Amino acid sequence: MKIAVTKLQEKSSGVCELFKRYGHEAIIVSTMRAADPSDPGPLLRLADMILKEKIDILIFTSSLGVERLLEKTKPGKNLRIVSVGPKTAQKVEEYGLKSEIIENFSSLHFAEYVGNIKDKTIGIARADVPNNELIESLESKGAVVIEAPAYRLEATGNSIPEVLKDVDAVIFTSAKSFELSGFRPETNKKIKIIAIGQKTADAMRKSGNDPDIVGNGTLEDCLSLLCPTRRRS
Repeated sequence: MKIAVTKLQEKSSGVCELFKRYGHEAIIVSTMRAADPSDPGPLLRLADMILKEKIDILIFTSSLGVERLLEKTKPGKNLRIVSVGPKTAQKVEEYGLKSEIIENFSSLHFAEYVGNIKDKTIGIARADVPNNELIESLESKGAVVIEAPAYRLEATGNSIPEVLKDVDAVIFTSAKSFELSGFRPETNKKIKIIAIGQKTADAMRKSGNDPDIVGNGTLEDCLSLLCPTRRRS
């Protein structure tokens, strides 16, 4: 299959190779680009807290967040780091650090995964897109959460409808990438539409687009669900 995927250009390394292992061709359509955060203050504050060992757990939700934060600080070896997905964990390893990998990303699942966090200080490096559910779930367990936008996302102006004329499916990798895509269901009835995770699926449904497949937050899971009987080669 030929599959469009709304991956950030800065985070698209290895995507084409992944799709090939499943027998598909990836067409990367970046509806967003990464830019510096509007206010660098929170990221610098988080970097300083890490340097002074005032953070107990550090959460990365993307490989780009890893890059932007670890360019500014060097965590100690004893800091507990949790990465969303293997690509994020791989980026952490490139900085000489180890992290735990959480495969299925949801706010409730994350709070359960980290265990007893009462009175712990948790740092999160993320895109400039708030996740209030995640923060509330961590704070409800007694944690102090320090959020820091590591980058912001801005529209590229790339329109996806023209690309979709020549593909069999499309994977939307975030709610924002879907919102900026210009996708219209009435002109794309013949292709499968796939949400990388539940938050993306919720955004799609709000606009009248019910996804055919909802992944667990990773492209690999989406591909597995798309062809459940096919094994990676």
